[in-house]
Amino acid sequence: MAVTTGTIQKEPRREPDQEFTALRRKGIELIEQMSSRWWTDYNSHDPGVTMLEALCYAITDLGYRIGWDIADLLQNPPGDGSEDSIQPFFTAREILTVNPLTADDFRRLLIDHEGIGKAWIANSQTGCESAWYADCKHDRLSFMPTGAQTFERDAISPRGIRDVFVQFENDPELGDLNDRKIRHAFAIQPSKSKALEVTAEFRLPAWSTKAWGEASRFIDANGKLAGGITSVKLTNIVEGERKQSYLADIEIVFEKDSGSADEAAEVVTLELPAVPVRLYGSTSELKGYGDAWDFSDFDSGELAKVVAEPFLLKSAAVQRITEEAAALLRARRNLCEEFCRIEPIQTEEVAICADILVTAEADIEQVFASMIFAIENYFNPPLAFHTLDELRREGVTVEDIFDGPMLAHGFLRHEELEKARLRKSLRTSDIINEIVEIEGVVAVRSLRLTRYDSTGKPASGVADIGRGADAKKISAEWTLEISENCLPILSIENSAFLFFKNDLPFVADFVEVSDTLNQLRGEAERLKTQRSGSLDLPTPTGRYRDPQRYAPMQYALPECYGVGPDGVREPATAERRAQVRQLKGYLMLFEQLLANAFSQLAGARHLFSLDPATRQTMFVQSLNDENLIRGVTDILKAELDEAALHDMVETTTTMQERRGRFLDHLMARFGERFSDYALQVTDYDGKKKPAETLIEGKLAFLSALPELSRDRAKGMNTAATALTPEDEAVLKKRISLLAGLAPETAEKIIVVEHLLLRPRFPGDALMEVCLDEQPCGEVDPYSFQLTVVMPGWLAPFDKNIELRRFVENTIRQELPCHILGKICWVGNQDYDAAYREKLIVPLAEFLREEGRNAGNARPSVGNAQKGANNLHDAALESFSAWMEKGAYRKVAANNLEASLRDLFVAELDPLSDIYGGVSNYDIIATEIHDMMAKHFASIVEDDRWYIYKRFKDAWDAWLAALPERQRSEWKPAGFVSRVQETMRGMIGSRLDPAQTARQALEQFGDLFDRAMRELAAAGDAVNDPKSVVAEIFEEALDCEPFDSSSLSADELASLKALFIELYAPRVHDTLLLREVVAMHARLTSIYPPATLHDCVDGNDLNPVRLDSTILGA
Repeated sequence: MAVTTGTIQKEPRREPDQEFTALRRKGIELIEQMSSRWWTDYNSHDPGVTMLEALCYAITDLGYRIGWDIADLLQNPPGDGSEDSIQPFFTAREILTVNPLTADDFRRLLIDHEGIGKAWIANSQTGCESAWYADCKHDRLSFMPTGAQTFERDAISPRGIRDVFVQFENDPELGDLNDRKIRHAFAIQPSKSKALEVTAEFRLPAWSTKAWGEASRFIDANGKLAGGITSVKLTNIVEGERKQSYLADIEIVFEKDSGSADEAAEVVTLELPAVPVRLYGSTSELKGYGDAWDFSDFDSGELAKVVAEPFLLKSAAVQRITEEAAALLRARRNLCEEFCRIEPIQTEEVAICADILVTAEADIEQVFASMIFAIENYFNPPLAFHTLDELRREGVTVEDIFDGPMLAHGFLRHEELEKARLRKSLRTSDIINEIVEIEGVVAVRSLRLTRYDSTGKPASGVADIGRGADAKKISAEWTLEISENCLPILSIENSAFLFFKNDLPFVADFVEVSDTLNQLRGEAERLKTQRSGSLDLPTPTGRYRDPQRYAPMQYALPECYGVGPDGVREPATAERRAQVRQLKGYLMLFEQLLANAFSQLAGARHLFSLDPATRQTMFVQSLNDENLIRGVTDILKAELDEAALHDMVETTTTMQERRGRFLDHLMARFGERFSDYALQVTDYDGKKKPAETLIEGKLAFLSALPELSRDRAKGMNTAATALTPEDEAVLKKRISLLAGLAPETAEKIIVVEHLLLRPRFPGDALMEVCLDEQPCGEVDPYSFQLTVVMPGWLAPFDKNIELRRFVENTIRQELPCHILGKICWVGNQDYDAAYREKLIVPLAEFLREEGRNAGNARPSVGNAQKGANNLHDAALESFSAWMEKGAYRKVAANNLEASLRDLFVAELDPLSDIYGGVSNYDIIATEIHDMMAKHFASIVEDDRWYIYKRFKDAWDAWLAALPERQRSEWKPAGFVSRVQETMRGMIGSRLDPAQTARQALEQFGDLFDRAMRELAAAGDAVNDPKSVVAEIFEEALDCEPFDSSSLSADELASLKALFIELYAPRVHDTLLLREVVAMHARLTSIYPPATLHDCVDGNDLNPVRLDSTILGA
């Protein structure tokens, strides 16, 4: 590349091909070596030296063009009809980013989503309510512990499941979506003689879908209330432990618009139980009013506007954003990973009491606002998006800038993301350090921290934890513990700051402090919509300079040579003209070499292009043009055109070899390669694969490289309502392209992530395992395991074991190293000729030997064969209908032959109507029925009939129902907590409520599991799930803890209703999952038959050698 500087160098450094003097010197040296005996005059006037100099000048022109900027050399010519680059110029955003891989990557993805300000990821501690035990005695997994097993020690939960906690951005209309506290100043008149203004604080609960349904049903398409709130009442008011604090039930009556004038509005009543309410006031009347307070003076309309309406609107907004986040995470999840809880972050209020010494000239309100702002940032460090230009100016490398997923609003610094993690404790020393950095602060005399629970009461046992600590202490002098996965927030209302100037105490004016604090927050807030600038590095664009343009070398020779554009000087003799043509012909060799070199330089833009239309890697140009070289048509034949020249320099084989090598180089630059070249260049039958096919495969891989590289660990999109190829695991696409699989073969690959098949609740379907009396890795068949289902019945995999091994190695190399992959080459066997022969051959022999016609003679071989075919086809028709109805599911294995015999006796009688060539059916019919029953029973027992199709159908049916379930359950159903809450008060004080609830669920789950297995085996449809669950509950009454004498009939009825509520909606889903799990257990690999190649008889129907099978390897 040419060197560009700000000044003209006196002695510029040039490449050797641009140094005329060096080229001329080298030419003279070569002349001396080869012709010094005949040629001794090397001065400039010598014609040979003159031509050498012209050639050197032409080479320097070529060298100069080679030094052009690479962007200019690769630039498409203008007006060629294509503005898109044909080069593999994947931008930094395309090739350096990844599908979210780490927890921080997923945090970035969520923070980039509209409505979410911060996010945190944590490993699920509960396995998303999936837990089971290893029953080694019965070689299975179970929901019930056996022997001395306990939940704490022996329960097994899957790994790879994460919980997500999000903090929402402020809504422009609704304000802080994270804050469920509502404060409002009410003007009330409890009596004619009293008028008060009191501020009430309502701590509203999180929205409960179980109790109130979907919050979205109260909101219209524009985000407004879809109706009106007719009344709000506060009832069952109980005075709290703190002064002016209460617990009250809030009743909200909502009339939902029907959308039609003819239909009445739907009236919905929401009951919010035990809502903490606290009153604030400074008047003496309020302080003395305490015990008589009953909230009756609060206006219902005002309560509806300031309490109920924000509650509904905020809850709907929170639910909408949470559901969007859940869908986003499930669309971008990795292989063998799942997300369980996706919910708003729980906050814990922390109050600070401190004495602050400030300078005499300090503005106390400004200092106070700055302190609050600094403490808030310490509790919850801010995050901001940065532009690409901003980070590059700071010296951040491109690799670090684009490390992570694609974001729409800019880039997040790793150190800021690291700093914004959830704190497990707060240190007073850290807070003091933040305060003393504020201008005007001299020192902090004392500082204490107090944490409050969800009802607003101070929490004990979390202050200054350590050996010998006071468990009742509520104010921390050193450290304050924060609950796991909770965000501390500063409670200004409960805090107390006293400022000292020259030992005189001052209290800040909080109205002014609030205004200053809002200004500081506004200045620091960096909204996503305000981020601008490019999110990607631009693709280099150059200036097209026509590098192929060629000026003939001979035109640089002296005019007297006669080879210039003016030709021979007239008058010229015939001899002189002949001499000029001879010289011109001699120079054409050099002209063609140089012209080809310029064309090769111009064709450089095609060498690494991904254009499938590229059909050459060597480029030439024809000089047979009078407009280019005068007199050239007198020397060159017309047939010597560009196509003829190209055929001389590059054959099709050479082009394909070179094209393949260029593409291999491209793949190597991105760290990719086709793993086994020997198997790539041979076809399925061992024949050489067309090179063009290899090139097409490499082009397809390279064209999809950004996706294949970025999303190589991405799993299936479980949020997709209709699964498309884009929603499937990218692993499937990678192995298809790397292995060169045909499209019809690739589309039949199924990647089954075991974690998706995990039980979602106690009693759900469990996978089959092989414990072998020893608990081993198979006690957890779900974590970081998957099955790749391959179509083993399709050519060439039905015969070619070596190709199978190649594909298997490719799959294992492409799997992330922490994932264990099982590869199954399954069959999809129809009732083919092999099955027919197993019955027809012995049946024909039996009819031939034992059958008798009307003349008491044995039937001929042909007639016996015909009779066997007829009887077989009739039996097959009855058997197929029997299988289609699922009747085989209801028959015990030891009674299968008898049931089939009864079927054939009933439906094939009389046999003479099927084949009349035999008349002694009264003697041989029993044997014929037995042969049929035994044959078709073996078909049922083999259970390999359309195994792939049956698994695919079960898999698709289960997947179709999965998104709907996940949309409705973006957090666990809380089986244990729901049962524990219901059983609280039903059991004696000596029993642990959580353990008893878990025992009840394990017992009921085991019974539910058995009942569902029976239903799945029988293939019965469940029309009334509630009655099925009710029957299971009645059976559970004979088991602990349901048989406890402490449970009354009403309490058992409550438990029954709860279990019906929890289990009935899941009956259909669990039956679908059981079918998938059952079919998955039947998946086994099929192998080609080990048949010898009969070369003598020329039998090539199955030319598989013994040493090429799985057995002979």
